[in-house]
This record gives sequence, structure tokens and C-alpha cells, in this order.
Amino acid sequence: MLAEHGYHGTGLKKILETVEVPKGSFYNYFASKEEFVSETIGQYSRNSARKLDDFVEKSNDDPVTKIRKIFLALLTEIEANGQRGCLVGNLAAEIGTSSALCQRSMQHAFASWKERFIDLISDAQNQNLLRQDLSAEILCDTLWDTWQGALLKMKIDGNTSHLKKTLEVMLDHLFVPAASIQIPEES
Repeated sequence: MLAEHGYHGTGLKKILETVEVPKGSFYNYFASKEEFVSETIGQYSRNSARKLDDFVEKSNDDPVTKIRKIFLALLTEIEANGQRGCLVGNLAAEIGTSSALCQRSMQHAFASWKERFIDLISDAQNQNLLRQDLSAEILCDTLWDTWQGALLKMKIDGNTSHLKKTLEVMLDHLFVPAASIQIPEES
């Protein structure tokens, strides 16, 4: 419901009706809707991190291919879910800093994912698959920020094709080592 309707569009009454939980029982576990959403962000983050770890552990691909497959899987999920995007990204755009509790949960979620992508990017740099003149953290931030911007554009134009194009430009052109860049000869 939060992914589909957002924080403000999801009323506590509707949540409780859907899960068939009395209001009093809800308040035994959560002091407020804000606390519930914060915990939901945490659970979503842990589930996503677990899936990411499982994929990385089982994959025999090089780190760049792993990154590409992760983002392509995200794209497939986005298309299957009606272009809703990421729960944490959606909530960040909607409530941002208006809830300190939810903001901390979102920061923790992004930090958890970032740590995993920095490891992949660092491995790729060590294998000379990605440029080394910028830190893995800078490349990770650039990739993630660009992806989030592409997700916002998708919400504006309803088209996911630029998500794949964004990923290709980042991984195949902007992040490659300088020696790998092919410059066309002048005619």
C-alpha cells in the first residue's frame, strides 16, 4: 500500500482493515503510523539486502556484469509493478526530511545498499574493469544518483527505456578505464 499510494495516501485505518488487525493491537507494537513506516522501510531494506547478497554470492560473473544484472533485475521488477519504483526512493521523494524517524531508516537503507555496491565497484576497479581515477564511493554515488534521477524521469514520462540507456552509458562509457575508451577516427 505504501509503494502504491505513498505515505500520505495510505491511511492507518486502511492498513488495519487490510491486515484485519484491531487498532488497539496495532498500538501494542507501534506508537504511530510513522514508527510503522520506519519499521517497514527497515524490513524492506533488509529483504532487499538479503536478495542482493544471495545474488552476488551465487553469481560467477565479473563485478560489472553483476552490477548490470542487478539493475536490469530492478528494471524488470519496476516494469512488472507498474513503474512504481523503489519503496525507499518513493518515500524519500514524498516525505524526505519531514519525518526524522523515517529519514534515519531511509539513510540506513541507502547506506546498506551503498556498502554492497562499493564492494562490487572496488572489485571491478581491482580487475581494471572500471576506471580507477575516481574512488569506488564516488562511482557508486554517481551511479545511484543517476539511477534515481532516471527513476524520477520515468515517473514523469511513463517510459522505462531510458533506465536501461542510463545504465549502459554509465557502465559502458563513463565508468570504463581511459585505455578502454574507443575514440572514432576522424574522416
